[in-house]
Amino acid sequence: MLEAFEDFLESLDLESYQEKYRPIKTVEQDLPRELNPLPDLYDHYWKPNGNTLHFPDFETFFDQWWEKRLRPLNEFIRKYFWGCSYEFVRLGLEARLYRTAVSIWTQFHFCYRWNASCQLRLTATWELDAQGIDAQIQAEDRLIGIQIKKETYRSEAREGNRFLRRREHSALLEVPYTLQSPEELERKAQRARTREEAYRLWVKIAHHLERLPNGFVIFRESYVKDLENFLKQNATTLSGLIPWDKVAREALTGP
Repeated sequence: MLEAFEDFLESLDLESYQEKYRPIKTVEQDLPRELNPLPDLYDHYWKPNGNTLHFPDFETFFDQWWEKRLRPLNEFIRKYFWGCSYEFVRLGLEARLYRTAVSIWTQFHFCYRWNASCQLRLTATWELDAQGIDAQIQAEDRLIGIQIKKETYRSEAREGNRFLRRREHSALLEVPYTLQSPEELERKAQRARTREEAYRLWVKIAHHLERLPNGFVIFRESYVKDLENFLKQNATTLSGLIPWDKVAREALTGP
């Protein structure tokens, strides 16, 4: 399944999608439960049992999502876009769901890579995802939540404990992910007047990622192997939120 999913990711015309959708942010309202795309994304793209070698392109996915939800879409349009054309709202939703899909596809690649390379059991569901848990891993008698953490240098409030109180997870592990290459990050680290250490950690992380020919960034086997070893050695002592920088320092090996 990993190879089939990577073939799908490589087939995406990211440049055209970015050109079409980047400037469009016309549908930013909270979507009602009936329009939540997560169940459909999991249904079409998360196949942990390997029962398909085909994944629909984004246009096919969106068409099916749209056709299944005509009644709640009508209510949503009447509430927020009275007087606007269906074409206007549809394009706004396309752009929004595309951004969501790219994020979810990144999560799924981590999960497929984990299942192909690791022994510890991983589970991912849209219900967990809706609560901020991208996946959960069974390590010893403990459940470790996983949350993909995209590169940022902003100070952020830690929300891990909110998720941990909701479910029976012993810890929530932030899995750092960046779209930048090691070379780009190294140049930034050399020029940095502040936060040089953070850039150096992202350089380390980037060495465990790989860029497909179309630009989609995926996880190398070394990434999930290092994380699994870290969990095998430390699962019984982990608790609360395990931030991305601790993961980079203590779990990932150097380049």
